[in-house]
Amino acid sequence: MSGILEAAEGKKIRAVSAGNGFSLALTEDGTLLAAGNDSSQQVSGILEAAKGKKIRAVSAGNSSALAVTEDGTLLTAGEGVEPLARAAAGQKVTVASGGSGFGLAVTEDGTLLAAGNDSSQQVSGILEAAKGKKIRAVSAGLGESAALTEDGTLLISRAWHGLAELAQAVSDKRVVDVCAYGPRALAVTDGGTLLAFGAQEHQETEGILRAAEGKKIMAVGAGWYLSLAVTEDGTLLAAGNDRFQQVSGILEATAGKKVTAVSGEEHVLAIVQEADQDCGPLKPRQICASLHASGDPQDAYALVLKVADEQQVLTSGGPCKAVDTQSAQATHVIVRRAVTSQDIASGSAYFTYDQTTGVVGIDTAKSQLPDQLTYQRSDSNRFTFTWTP
Repeated sequence: MSGILEAAEGKKIRAVSAGNGFSLALTEDGTLLAAGNDSSQQVSGILEAAKGKKIRAVSAGNSSALAVTEDGTLLTAGEGVEPLARAAAGQKVTVASGGSGFGLAVTEDGTLLAAGNDSSQQVSGILEAAKGKKIRAVSAGLGESAALTEDGTLLISRAWHGLAELAQAVSDKRVVDVCAYGPRALAVTDGGTLLAFGAQEHQETEGILRAAEGKKIMAVGAGWYLSLAVTEDGTLLAAGNDRFQQVSGILEATAGKKVTAVSGEEHVLAIVQEADQDCGPLKPRQICASLHASGDPQDAYALVLKVADEQQVLTSGGPCKAVDTQSAQATHVIVRRAVTSQDIASGSAYFTYDQTTGVVGIDTAKSQLPDQLTYQRSDSNRFTFTWTP
């Protein structure tokens, strides 16, 4: 933990993943950070593979590390994940998950890839379950695999441990998040209900269910005898083995803060939203947005988001703003110099909105942003636009 905290000091972090004695983190500008146990070169190897590349997603397995670049290339390091890298060669990957000696990935067309240790049918089983289906999310555990289809159906590699009970409980429900880890499994339905099944040695199942009672849950995670959940308002919930203060410590550290991402193994990593990033409560279809400009800070720019006769303006160096988005039509995007009001670039953005999760996105296939305008997301609806003159 000390290594990843030192590497992340002074940086804005948008993703984290905890492995077996090592940690991965991703900065707002797409730089990969890694620290900790390097017994299988999972740390040094992934840092070397990611050098000079922009990363958009990370996953720490038991002794392996996975990263997905901005152009969809899958990078791997450590134990048991080289077969997955070969399976993904030449394909654009959107998400990946590392397990114990195996890995899962999803291509841009929704095809599931799985390779590595198959001693418990964690590879062959999930591939069979996903045959002919479009996948959008995956979770690789110790000896089990779970996947979510586009319509929120839960698929599992094999009917065992808590995962089998979970699959039966959600057979008629739409699932928005899932995490499988050894003898326990957690999921969130589209209504925000938490379901948890499996091991009870440290009250990791009953404890998280009690903590979540009456609350709307947005995301879940699990580690070694550990269960994690994040509520709709960003409150972190945790239950289970507290031998290393991984439960009490992270609850104390995040008390009163809005958590945007969490990951746990025998240690827990969490991202909390900084106060100056908070636009206040967002309405449906709103994003919290800001504009950064590289180069001379005195040369200010404005980003105009225009639909019909209504426009919203972000100024570089200015505070973040709550911005309304439209899913039904294109948003005209204009970049102009703030001092002269001269338009210097234009394009379009097509925003999307998931009514179930409340998440706003940008349809990259339909949008035509100016070449020098990029964006990063640090949580569900926080957008940082960057203009590079």
